[in-house]
This record gives sequence, C-alpha cells and structure tokens, in this order.
Amino acid sequence: TTMSTFTLRRCVLAFGLLAWSVCLAQSQVQPQPPQQPQQPPTTPPRLYEIRSIYIEEMAEDLDDYIAAEMIKQLKGLVQPVGSVDQADAVLTGVADHRKGTGSAVTGRYLGLHDTATGAVKLYDKTKTHILWADEAGDRSLLFGAMTRGGPRKVASRLVKKLEKAIKEDRKRPL
Repeated sequence: TTMSTFTLRRCVLAFGLLAWSVCLAQSQVQPQPPQQPQQPPTTPPRLYEIRSIYIEEMAEDLDDYIAAEMIKQLKGLVQPVGSVDQADAVLTGVADHRKGTGSAVTGRYLGLHDTATGAVKLYDKTKTHILWADEAGDRSLLFGAMTRGGPRKVASRLVKKLEKAIKEDRKRPL
C-alpha cells in the first residue's frame, strides 16, 4: 500500500503542477482590444459630380495643354484647379512625343501613325478609386500636315473624351 500511496501522491502532484502551469499561461495572455467595426467602403463620386480637377505634372507639358483645353471645352462643367485641396478629383497621366524626320514623314504628313500619345487616369480626391481612364493620339488621316498635332491635339482629344464620359454618366441610372 505504501507503493500505491506513493504513486497516487505523485500523480496528484503532477496533475496539480500541470493545472497550475495552464492557469499561469492563461493569465499571461494579453486580452486583445475589441475590434473596431469595419467602415463600409466609400462609394466614389460619379463623374458628373466632379466640378474641379487637379492635374498632376506630365511629360511633354501635356498637363498644361489639358488645362487649357478644359477651360475651352468644359467651361461651366469642370475647371482645373491649382492644388489637390481645392479639387474633387486628380488627373494623372503619361505622354510620349516622337520627334525626328522618320516620324514626321510617316506620322505627321502621311497620317500613318501617332507622333504624340497620352494616357490619363482620373482618380477621386484620395486616389483610391479610378473614375475614368483613356488614351489618345494625334494621328490625322485626312488633313495630315494642315492640322495641329503633338501634345496639343492629344490634350484636345482627351478632354473631348472626358466631356463625353461625363455626359454619358449623367444619363446612367444610379
């Protein structure tokens, strides 16, 4: 009986140590702070709600040409502004203008390809949602050398496409 008492005491001691270590481990676990309820995703503004656009700097001075075309074509609809704080949306983009004799002959005079191209994206003010994106070139098949080309023509076409997108967005149901 002494042997069984010794084994029983050993088992009770082992069980007690195990229970004590589990309790100690649980007391050291830091409670996690309550999670914040997730914010519902913000809905981006519709194109027709945009009244002011900040235009970021672009290559080939495309930003300046776009601003000038906006003032001409979108008068009363949308206006370019000088800072992001004043804007409802932000326009970013890239431009390319091929220069040289080969590009001038085949592109400018014959109208076979674009000598200038541009691609833009219109973001909401926080730059989390793309509201509109498009690209344009300066190719002109009919009149070739008699019409203006380069970044000015690209800007004119991009603003015309933006105006069309705004007007189509007005017609679209919510």
